[in-house]
Amino acid sequence: MTLLNQGKVDKLSSEIGAENVPMLLDIFIGELGSYKTKLQELNGDEQIQQLKEISHALKSSAASFGADALRDIAQSIDLKGKQFAELKFEVEGNELCAVMSQTEQAYSDYRATVTA
Repeated sequence: MTLLNQGKVDKLSSEIGAENVPMLLDIFIGELGSYKTKLQELNGDEQIQQLKEISHALKSSAASFGADALRDIAQSIDLKGKQFAELKFEVEGNELCAVMSQTEQAYSDYRATVTA
């Protein structure tokens, strides 16, 4: 699955104006870092609750930015949470954090090529 879907980023750029893309990329990249930090600072039930909340929020923003791999894992975790399936941070949480890190790097690299 794609970390950065260039077609979706280009579509977003045409919809909101290319001049707005750098600012939105900065917000998205910052959001990923904040979410990872929050998940790693918590333990037990609090961590699982945050995993559910973050996954729910990420599925939409990741889709908007063309972060397809992140969208897919966030949707999967969100669905499990809604179905009251057991979530284990060691599995789903670690997978989400890994994909967030990869996505954050891909978008940071892309951001470096986009002028404000």
